Amino acid sequence: MNHFARTNWTVRGWLALAALLLSSPAWAQRLPGSRLKDGADVLKVFKPVVAQAAEATVRVRRGERELALGTIVATDGYILTKASELEANVTCRLPDGREFDAALVGIHHDYDLALLKIEAEGLPVIAWQDSREPRVGQLLATPGDGAAPVAVGVLSVADRRIPQQRGVLGISIAEGNEGPEITQVHPESGAEKAGLQAGDIIKAVAGSVISSGRALTENIEKFRPGDRLQLVIRRGESEQTLEAILGYPGINPLNRGDLQNLMGGELSLRRGGFPAAIQHDSVLDPKDCGGPLVELSGKAIGINIARAGRTESYAIPARDVIAILDDLKSGKLAPPPALASTSQASAESSGPVLPRVAGK
Repeated sequence: MNHFARTNWTVRGWLALAALLLSSPAWAQRLPGSRLKDGADVLKVFKPVVAQAAEATVRVRRGERELALGTIVATDGYILTKASELEANVTCRLPDGREFDAALVGIHHDYDLALLKIEAEGLPVIAWQDSREPRVGQLLATPGDGAAPVAVGVLSVADRRIPQQRGVLGISIAEGNEGPEITQVHPESGAEKAGLQAGDIIKAVAGSVISSGRALTENIEKFRPGDRLQLVIRRGESEQTLEAILGYPGINPLNRGDLQNLMGGELSLRRGGFPAAIQHDSVLDPKDCGGPLVELSGKAIGINIARAGRTESYAIPARDVIAILDDLKSGKLAPPPALASTSQASAESSGPVLPRVAGK
């Protein structure tokens, strides 16, 4: 066995032993929290790995609320981020503390990527690792808006298509004389958060007139979890327009995976329906998606796009991101005219308006 082979076996052996020990509840209880995988001591070790990529990572915010991370992809202010986390009047805060209003340039619905533009020049740009395929088992890190990464992990599954469940509004209905009437609004659903009430009659969804419960179901099923839909309802003698974010089907208490995901923390609004994605076990907050995912060389192998489970996060591979950048910049993937005009008018005043856009 040559020296390289022995070294490679030793590294793999130690990583396997560490994984085994850390998976033991008794061992984990003896370790101080700072030394667990995402503890302060471990993250500190990865500072040099993320140093360069962190300079090209921004924080996308609305006011003081953090929505996502963003990745600088051009020196003149083009920034990629996660589309379904965007809201109205967002800004991008650079690592040097400067903050800029951001205008919406393009959206790729399938990959859930949005391209923003800020009025800045000479910005550091992310370095891509696109010369080879990422390897299952390699160590990865997620830069944040500080010196240390926000998470580290291991590439779990090579890139593959991630299927998408249908979106759920979160209501029960009955057929009424004027259309489907809400009989129940489910707790913690998009319907409840939008302000829908029992007795409301749904008249339109995303611009389509609704005349029956079947029509309502067929229209909702066209959209993904995380999509934001305009609803026209009749409440009493008046009509109102509300906006609801579709969610996922409810948690099945008999499904162990559902329960583990629920205990693992908040998941991304949209976490499926991607043509290709890398899976890794970094524990990300949804607000830490949209930024780069780097290997030990410090180069980005993709853009983090979703926290999908307790130990499942997805990233769009670098080759796919690079392939759509020109289309995003050129206008081929521009927002619909209504969104584009709203964004432009806002950019000329107080900042962009970036409503969530329903999927295809």
